[in-house]
Amino acid sequence: MHDIGTDHGLLHRGWQRVLAGERRWGAMEIRPDRFGVTRYRLMVYPPGISESERRRVRVARGWPLWGALMWVVSEIFLNQITGPWTTLAISTALVVGLGTVATIRAGDPRRMVKTVFVAVLAGHRDPVTMAERDRLENLAGVLMEADELLARGELSESAHELVWWRVYDRMGPASPRVKG
Repeated sequence: MHDIGTDHGLLHRGWQRVLAGERRWGAMEIRPDRFGVTRYRLMVYPPGISESERRRVRVARGWPLWGALMWVVSEIFLNQITGPWTTLAISTALVVGLGTVATIRAGDPRRMVKTVFVAVLAGHRDPVTMAERDRLENLAGVLMEADELLARGELSESAHELVWWRVYDRMGPASPRVKG
């Protein structure tokens, strides 16, 4: 027999983890893609960011994905209630409005996120690309090692944040803002 309170707590913690992310400093992704390409991406939040700020940044950065999903779902349901042009207008206004709110709520920390991206084509050993991939993996490794040391109690919170600052500074300028 399940305790509803326990299930709710587990669901709440799971949802919070989705919103906040697995690691407080950011994320490292290695993703095989089509045609033998492997994509590497290291995304690092500004050090000192609070958990609530990090959640707002993740929601704003994820807007293209959740916004598209929300648009499709609203199109399906609203199309049963109203005409196609009204449905299109409402769905689009809803998604654009929520994306704008998410972006405004994320504030300055959203613009301070740093991202390094490298795509490596299998069988092509371009020295510049390989060096950038190695740099990206090294930076991520430093952060993950600091996480492990912190979890074992071998590194203090302040020392962990110092490691985070060093990696953040070594990444170069923050991700460029889109001008429009």
